[in-house]
Order: sequence, then C-alpha cells, then structure tokens
Amino acid sequence: MVSKGASAKMAHEPESTEGQFNLEGILSELGSFGKYQLLLLLLLAFRDSFLAMCNYNYVFTAAEVPLRCNVPECEYLDRRFNASLASFALNSSNACQRRVRLDGPLSILENDTAVLRPDDGDCSPERFVGNDTMQCEQVVYENNDSIVAEFDLGCDPWKRTMIGTVHNLGLVFSFLLSGFISDRYGRKVIIVCTPLVVGAAGLVKSFSVNYWMLLVFEFLETALGYGNASLVLSLESVSQKRRVVFSCISDILASFGSAFFGLIAWKVPYWRHMMRAIYAPLLVVVFYIFLVDEGVRWLLAHNKNDEAVRVLNKVAKINKITLSKKAKEMMTKISDERNKSDQEKQGPVQSTHLLSALRSKKILARVALIAASFFCCMFVNYGTIINSISVSGNKYLNFSALLLVAIPTRIITAITLTRFGRKAPICVAYLLCSFFFITSAFVPKSIWWASTLFYVIGKMCSSYGLFSLTVVALEVFPTASRNTLTNTANTIGRLGAVLAPQAPLLNQYMHGLPSITFGIVALGPALLALLLPDTGNTALPEDIREAEKLGDPDQADHEHQPQPESDRERQCQKQNDEKKDVESAR
Repeated sequence: MVSKGASAKMAHEPESTEGQFNLEGILSELGSFGKYQLLLLLLLAFRDSFLAMCNYNYVFTAAEVPLRCNVPECEYLDRRFNASLASFALNSSNACQRRVRLDGPLSILENDTAVLRPDDGDCSPERFVGNDTMQCEQVVYENNDSIVAEFDLGCDPWKRTMIGTVHNLGLVFSFLLSGFISDRYGRKVIIVCTPLVVGAAGLVKSFSVNYWMLLVFEFLETALGYGNASLVLSLESVSQKRRVVFSCISDILASFGSAFFGLIAWKVPYWRHMMRAIYAPLLVVVFYIFLVDEGVRWLLAHNKNDEAVRVLNKVAKINKITLSKKAKEMMTKISDERNKSDQEKQGPVQSTHLLSALRSKKILARVALIAASFFCCMFVNYGTIINSISVSGNKYLNFSALLLVAIPTRIITAITLTRFGRKAPICVAYLLCSFFFITSAFVPKSIWWASTLFYVIGKMCSSYGLFSLTVVALEVFPTASRNTLTNTANTIGRLGAVLAPQAPLLNQYMHGLPSITFGIVALGPALLALLLPDTGNTALPEDIREAEKLGDPDQADHEHQPQPESDRERQCQKQNDEKKDVESAR
C-alpha cells in the first residue's frame, strides 16, 4: 500500500508539474527502509566492511616490532628477545646499536687484588663497560608477526612507513579511475569489480617473497581497487529527506563490520594468515552481479529509462508497494519517451556532461575548495588511525575502538545534518577536533586514560567531518558527472592520506607531536566549510544549471520544486522559471 505521507505528497504537487516525471515523489512512495533497501544495506555493508579491513591492513602487517641487537658473543647463553644481556651489552637509547666488547686480556679486581683475565670469548658484563657503540649486524625481534620482522626492516623505519605511503598513493589513482568508470559505465561496475581486484591482489600479496614484491602489489591493489560507489548509490537510492539517514545507516553497518579487523588481527597475528582471512571473503562479491541493481538516477541521466522503470517496479514488488496511479502514468510516460528518442540520445553522453562541468568556473572552484578540504581531512583521519597503535593500551582494541566510534558519530551525523544543514556542523566538528587532539598531547602520562579519551573524541569529530564533507561533495555536483568530480577532488585530497603514515615518526622529536599536528591541520576544513553551499534542503542536482544554482540567494524559492528528468521537461521548467521571474519583476 502507498503510505499516507507519500500519497499526500503526490496529491498536493503544484499544477505546473502535471505530466512531468517526478523521481523524488516516486522514491518517497517506494519508501526508504523496505525489504529491498534493507537487503541493499546488508550487501553494501558486507562489501564495505572487508574493503575497509583491507584498506587498513598495513596498520598491522607493517606494525613496528620491538627488537634488540644480536650479540654473537652472548647468544649462546640466551637467545630470547628479553635475554639478560640487554642490561649490559645493548645501547638503551638506540635499539639498533650495541656496546663494543673489549677484546684481549682484561684486568679485574678479585678480593681487592688485580687479576689479569685472558680473553676466552666469554660474555661477562665487565667486557661491555665502555661507552663505545657499534651498529647491529643482525637484530633479534620479539615476534615474527609483522613484515618488519620477516623482511628485517627494524633498523630501516622508512621502509615500514613506506608501505602506508605507497598504499595511499595508490588510492590517489584509484578514486580518480573509479569515479570516471562509475559515471561512465555505472555504479554497479565499481561495486562489483573493485572488491574482486582488491581480493585477488591481496591474496597474491600474502605470498610475497620479499619487501619489494609486497610494495608493488600494495600499490596495484589500491590503484585498481576501492572507490566510494557505495556511498554514491546510497545517496541516489532514496528520496531527498532520507538520503543522509540512509547513507549513515549504511556507514554504521560497515563501521561495525570493519571493527572486527582489530579482533581478527589479535587472534590471527601472523601477517600472511591475517591477509588471507580478510582478502578471501571479497571474492564472494562476484555474486553481486545478480543481487545489486544499477542506480536509478544514473540510468535516467544516461537515458536508460526502460531499465530505470524496471528497477523502480522491482523495488515496488519486493517492498509490496502499490504505486499511485499518477506514479504509474509518469513511469509509463518516461519509458515511452525513451523509445521515441532512442536514436537521438546515442553518443558520448558522459563525455559531454563532464566537459560541460569542466567549463563551469563555479564547478571548478567548488572542486578546488573540496579538494583542499579533503587534503586536511584525509591527513587527520588516516593519521589518527595509524597512530592509534602508538597510544597507550592494547593496540588491537584501540584500533577497533577508533572504528566503532563511527557508530555514535553517524547517529549524531544523521540528526545534525538533517536539522542544522551542512556548513555549521562541519565547521564546529573540526574546531572541536582541533581542540581535543591538541589537549590530548599535553595531558600528563600519569593520567593516560584522559589522553586516550580526548584522542578518541577527536577521532569522532574527524570521522564526523570527513563523512559530512563527502556527503556535501556528492550533493553539489550533477548526476552525470557526480562521482567523477567528487573523486577528482578526493584524489587530490588523498595526497594528505599519503603523508599520514609518516605522522607517527614525529613521536621521535616530541611525545604527542602527531596529535598536535592533527589538531592544527583540522583548522583547515573548519574554515573552508564556510565557503561551501548548504545543500541540506535541496534535491540532488541533475544537470550543470541546477548544480550552479546551489548556494544562490534565490535557491530557496526553488528548492522544493520537483526536478524534471528529460531534456524537454528541463527546457519547459526553465521557461516556467523565466516567466515567473518576469511576473515578479512587473
């Protein structure tokens, strides 16, 4: 049955929209949380959960491992990592250095008498009393769980952090590539193909025979996989009033699933086995070819109206919704129009839309603004997660906790973005983010729990801001080039994520310096958010003209008008708007 709210909406539409195809009205009738949408949420949550685990795999696979120098003269006594020789043979200030053993006869005191002891290769503390040190020829690791131990990277910390940098560098190409493919060939292509690429590359990576092979596949995995097609599909699958709530629920489910990565890494610590545990399940996504439908908005924007109508009818059937007579007439009309103009609509539609968008100065300025915001957001968000294993406490539980904070954060997001718009919440979130991170750095070590609490709250604010900014980015660009333009800005912003793995190295200069850095960088998006258009009460723009009008003073007069879907109807709507402007002037 049709809900009362949806029926009322369809029944009270302005007369000027009679006969037009109103997708918002039909999506409202179909509901946002029926069986179809719930199944879509679960499918996207499974996919995104394991993709998130793979996206953060290097946090544990390239984790720092405690080490000590191998002292050949003493190893025969005790080969353990925490051997007693650490108290006299090692350099306490540098794990990759040891004290030099004094060779030759050694004069020692026995019963207040000097005795000359010959050098018989012994490991006595008296032979390591000098201040001279030397670089380790070999090191002994506490465990062999990380690639740091297996590939002997302990005394080359730049190689360890390079894994995360290469990973995020690959994402720079990935989001640009996936955005273009998503807008050109559909959201479904990215939703199905990227997990398969990531899963296959990750499994091969788990068999790496050396550091450089792992580095190559780390880049290939991220350069050819990932993307944000799930969030795009979530935003485009429901009506205007429910898009933020629906997207937040989708992200909550994915965050809850990805938080299990900390427990998986805890119970399966060896890096090769852990990789196989999180990459193999992604291959199941191949069945999404039959389970996930293409986005209706994308289908309409690319003149695939018959397929769009088929999907809408499928949603109605699964949700057991009887569409109103007016909705059925509009769907029949748009399908007939597609058949009549099938030949005229052929051609490089996507290229035309993208070139039109790039010719707009307002759209280009918007891409630059969002790219700068993403740069700061990515650096803070990824840096805090990577640095989490350096925070006091269990590193596995710390990691899971930082992912779980996204759940209450998304609930707050759904409430505030719907009620207070977009600009003010993002600005406030990053101001709080800056305050809590800087404060956490100056809390005394004796009350470490307070420092950890402030750090977690700062991460919540960062998570809130990044998700909200992504929603805004998807709302300010037209449908036909939405993912391409968003991911272009995202690609530039990913350079911040490329720098993020280096942030923990700042601890070498000052304890808490990474948190101070995160707090300072968070001020960037707090200020830049004020320049963005507020899209809280506007429909998703379908073309360049609608996208350019976002943020205009007179936009509020048009924000509740349903948007026509065909070119002819858009022209009619434009003429009606011009007539209204003339009458207003008179």
